[in-house]
Amino acid sequence: MPELPDRPDIDQLRRQARELLRAATHGEVHAIARLRTVSDRVTLSAAQLAVAREYSYRSWPALKAEVERRRLPTSAATSPSPGGDERGPLGAPEQWLSFGGATPIATSAGLLLPEALVVGAGHATLYASLTPPGNGQPAAGRQRRMPAPRMPFARWALRRQVNWARRRRADAAVTTIRTLIRPDELAVIDDQGVRYTLRPGGMSGKIGRSGEPAGLLSVSLGLDPVPGRGIGWLELRCRDGSATRLLPSARPAVQVSQLTPTSESPAERELVDQALSLIDLQLTNAGNVAEDFLRRQCPAALAKTSEIQRSGELDPASELPDQLRQLCAVLTEHRPADRLPASWSGMLGAARRADGPGHHLDIGATLPPIDGVTVQLGSLISWPDIWRLYLRATPTWWGYSEDGRRKWFGVTVHAEDDRGGTYLSTFDGSTGHTGHEEPGHEKEEVSYEELALRFRPRLDPLAHALTLTFRGANEEVLVDLRLESTAISQRQ
Repeated sequence: MPELPDRPDIDQLRRQARELLRAATHGEVHAIARLRTVSDRVTLSAAQLAVAREYSYRSWPALKAEVERRRLPTSAATSPSPGGDERGPLGAPEQWLSFGGATPIATSAGLLLPEALVVGAGHATLYASLTPPGNGQPAAGRQRRMPAPRMPFARWALRRQVNWARRRRADAAVTTIRTLIRPDELAVIDDQGVRYTLRPGGMSGKIGRSGEPAGLLSVSLGLDPVPGRGIGWLELRCRDGSATRLLPSARPAVQVSQLTPTSESPAERELVDQALSLIDLQLTNAGNVAEDFLRRQCPAALAKTSEIQRSGELDPASELPDQLRQLCAVLTEHRPADRLPASWSGMLGAARRADGPGHHLDIGATLPPIDGVTVQLGSLISWPDIWRLYLRATPTWWGYSEDGRRKWFGVTVHAEDDRGGTYLSTFDGSTGHTGHEEPGHEKEEVSYEELALRFRPRLDPLAHALTLTFRGANEEVLVDLRLESTAISQRQ
């Protein structure tokens, strides 16, 4: 198996793929055999994949990312880029930028709070929260009396009612989005006089059975054209004359570590993940709903813990099994949390924490490939209760089984602040991109995924720094972010 040089040349690797393709096209047995190890097709993308696999990389994009990383200056992977307009040697994509810091604005659809404008590769998305008029209370209506549930007609009627409710919810989402994007409702303009058009995006939140919004909604809207660098502000103007401005995000100091082996054994990681998933259930649900979930999940987690202990894969001296049992007692029996690890009890107690300053940060850093996945950090946006991280993963964020039927996070992310507080990440949506780029006269397939991760609990208002741990199956990378001088005032 060939070794990749210390200073590899991507053009040379492309030539190797083209030569392999040419030889296979001409019927050379050895070349055909090399292609058959990855694909039944004789194409350039198959030849590139074969070359990448021969250098021990999962995909051609992963090989390219490693080539780019090795050709950066020696300090590129670890040096911060404090201040200034240039991203420096962190290898950040120039198309990434974000805007934030706006105040709420009244619209016909309700009170709109533009939380962040995130600009990616050739697109821009405005993320906002919307409080509908009348506090989102559904309109009163006469309830239909349904037949007894055991009758065949009752099942048909119930299914019809469910479908009717879904249509009403979908119609309500469409109506809300259409109201917001009307040119006479909201106008968007920047400091250089450029006018932008809002286009439909997505909406999530609780919609009542009547089809009326029943609480706070999360809304995303596209923006055309895509804003570029050098813009001083973007302003949203409502038809009543009120306006709010989004300002360019601050650039924090960033420190990216070298790639290192994971610090926990697979058995330890599985138990920690079990504990964090239970804590996440508590944080994302309230009252009786959380208790019902936890009473079902805790026995399964404890059974898995016993299974791991019996397997002998866990260090007998590990305290994790006892800690996991204590956690279940805290969550289901309301026991004191003082015997739990500080990071776990801190997350459970964060609901009582006051909201601190918000942040909108334009990070701009490319990480060393983690198990073949290259991660580019875009923006970090924090608001009350949660904060989000926007990033790009090449070729994909997910890991897949060989038959393609199962998938999981190929990379996981945990966060810790400089006060010892720990934060959990949850997948919050993505957009996949597959296309072709054309270096010279040869087209090569490119694939990447832009996604958002949602973190809980809310950021500690006294935290001055964050450490993000990006972890694959066998290796991890740490990213240190400084939060000083990046806070924006928390607006109501």
